Amino acid sequence: MTEKTEFSLSMPVKAGSSFKPLPDWVAFDLCAAYPVEAGNLLLHNTRNGKRAMVRPEVYASLVHCHEFKTIRQHADSIIEANPGMAGQQADIEQVLQSMLDNGIMVSAKNTCDRLKSGADPAETRTDAPVVAIITWERPAALERLLASIAANCETEKLHRIYVIDDSGNAEKISENRAVVEKHAATVNTALVYFGRNEQQALLADLVQRLPQHEDSIRFLADQRRWGDHWSAGLSRNLALLLSCGRRLVMMDDDSICDLYAPPQPRPNITFSDTPRNADFFASEAEWGAMHQPVNPDPINRHMQCLGLSLSDALKVLGQNHLKPAGLANSNALLASELEAGSPVLVTECGSLGCPGTGKNTWLPYMEPGSLEQMLSSPAKTTNALSTRKVWSGRNQPHFAPRPNMSQITGFDNRELLPPYKPVFRGEDRLFGYMLDFVFPTSVTLDYPWSAPHLPVPERGWRTQDLNFTPVDAFPEFFYSQVLEYKSSCRSSSPADRLSVLAGWFRDLGASSPELLSNMHRDARLRDDSELLQHLQDLLSEYDSAPVDWQNYLRNGIRQLNVDMDRVSREDFIVKGLPVNLDSKELIEFWKQFWAGFASALDAWPEIHRAAAELLSANK
Repeated sequence: MTEKTEFSLSMPVKAGSSFKPLPDWVAFDLCAAYPVEAGNLLLHNTRNGKRAMVRPEVYASLVHCHEFKTIRQHADSIIEANPGMAGQQADIEQVLQSMLDNGIMVSAKNTCDRLKSGADPAETRTDAPVVAIITWERPAALERLLASIAANCETEKLHRIYVIDDSGNAEKISENRAVVEKHAATVNTALVYFGRNEQQALLADLVQRLPQHEDSIRFLADQRRWGDHWSAGLSRNLALLLSCGRRLVMMDDDSICDLYAPPQPRPNITFSDTPRNADFFASEAEWGAMHQPVNPDPINRHMQCLGLSLSDALKVLGQNHLKPAGLANSNALLASELEAGSPVLVTECGSLGCPGTGKNTWLPYMEPGSLEQMLSSPAKTTNALSTRKVWSGRNQPHFAPRPNMSQITGFDNRELLPPYKPVFRGEDRLFGYMLDFVFPTSVTLDYPWSAPHLPVPERGWRTQDLNFTPVDAFPEFFYSQVLEYKSSCRSSSPADRLSVLAGWFRDLGASSPELLSNMHRDARLRDDSELLQHLQDLLSEYDSAPVDWQNYLRNGIRQLNVDMDRVSREDFIVKGLPVNLDSKELIEFWKQFWAGFASALDAWPEIHRAAAELLSANK
């Protein structure tokens, strides 16, 4: 028999009060909880200073009410999670109403009023954006992308298109240059090949202007500095330098400018840090039949909101009369951190085709609707586990605290955006954390349309892609620590916050090898443990799921148990990138890397300014 749980305040609601559910969406606000007498908790809203005394069981339920829902919906969710509260619907609703009245919960109506601006929309942005294509030894993909730009984009509205070539193979370099020369006449703006010679010329000009920062300039953007290391971040830094003072659209060479609407478009907007929706297909023909084509110019579409304030972006998106229901299921904590003037510094879009990840171990973290759809049939489950034909996107405009990954991405480079980590993968993830750190009230807009992402040649999942345990993982722990460090920074200006971030990297580089090894080990065990629990919960919850999915989860559980045993041993050896280094050499490499990155972050405002001056002088 389920034990009955009483849900009540530590003090009665005012006598004679009559509760009626309000037509509003509400959520638990950012509150601290302090134990006080008689086993009660004092809740203190850190935003508005409001207080309330509650029983621990009330607080335990409130912390799960972080999305905007009606009071009745919250009560239903609480009862579903706690069957012992069945029959207490009215009591729970009354307590939630009291929390709203006392300022412990936040109202979607008040949030809507705060995010809307009474001022007229900002003037239409007329500055011509820069397009930067990042390419690497894929001339066929580059030609396909340039052809789609010429066919589908209003190139006369662009300042310039740069093809930034990160290739090392001489034959591929020559082919890429020839592709650019071939397509120069097909677009109505300057199409510029930017290979190694052109890159060195830019760096020489910057060094001439800033000789004191030569080491930092070459750390961030000189291919010769990094040899054969994966250097997509370096190319992205070059794109930032070539677009200083303008808005920028950055494209991967294996994307295509053919845009598609989401399968189930929705009229409202959402605020959250949740994963995108996903769906899986057996072939391009299948997703082409389910996703309707739309206006194919992604550049124009990115420009609609890129660089606007949040309130003006809402107007462009048709949300000038934002209503509480329009925030349904949005994360209240994120929305409460924003303001009408929060800048839209990055815009993203979904993808059709390859998800752009090196592994398929992201599948267990899909949002519940997508997960259930995938498990609805053995065929869809097989497609998800065996192919890279995926729709990953949003059904409605979505505001997030930071960018994640998009094959076609907009940047407001009129602001002091942080640079990318120049080498090794994960540069987009770290950039997102750093952007959130430097501009804590900014937002990233994820548009509800998608572009094909079709690598050449086509990729499938390899055996190693199905491995849940990280291989050569040192020092992945530092990515998320940037986000954790954010709350301790009190500076307000982006330049000051960038300087604080530089200090954190310098401190990381000055840490002892023993401390860094232990940080790596602790993070590895924590991540493994959290993922292990998640896989076990999924296996239990979806016990009738297709066999392939159950085997996939069981395989992950087995791998994680083995990894946790190995990592916890005294003889655990740190491995990572670069792979040719032993443990001692590896840690020393990263200590020097962080020190160099810290110096580069300190120099970045001057480098950014010098690049803008160079571009202005060479119009």
